[in-house]
Amino acid sequence: MELGANIIESVDGIGLLWYTKEQFADFILKVDWRATNVEDNSEIFIRFPALGNTDPANDWKVAVDQGYEIQIDDTGKNPDANPPTCHDPLPITGSVYKLAPASTVASRPLGQWNTYEIQAKGNDITVMLNGQQVSSLKNGTRPKQGFVGLQNHHAGSKVQFRNIRIQSL
Repeated sequence: MELGANIIESVDGIGLLWYTKEQFADFILKVDWRATNVEDNSEIFIRFPALGNTDPANDWKVAVDQGYEIQIDDTGKNPDANPPTCHDPLPITGSVYKLAPASTVASRPLGQWNTYEIQAKGNDITVMLNGQQVSSLKNGTRPKQGFVGLQNHHAGSKVQFRNIRIQSL
């Protein structure tokens, strides 16, 4: 299923930029993305539950707290460290944020397109970036089914996405 061939770009602060109308269980998600500035940051959310309508400004937190985030941030800034640290493998591109570190940074130089291939099967998530496996989460405890979405991160961060494809397994 091809969900989007046009380029969409994150902009103007934290929240969900886009998400699917249907839920997915076991699947392979392929998506192209690119950043043009070292401070650009975003995530691809998978398997998050339905969002509420009572607080639209904060609904995106459901995706963060209950789904899985595949990170896009080559700085690897850990906002939970005091002071914030850089090049931490848990929040760097390719990691399953806070759950499975990236083994290497496999993203291309700024301005070039990258391709994620994310496989979610049972309790396991495998992340490939540009044909190289960069992280693997075994026995995850979050939902085995949910929505797929793209994140807006902070004001000024502009990550572009295209060619969003999901294949059910």
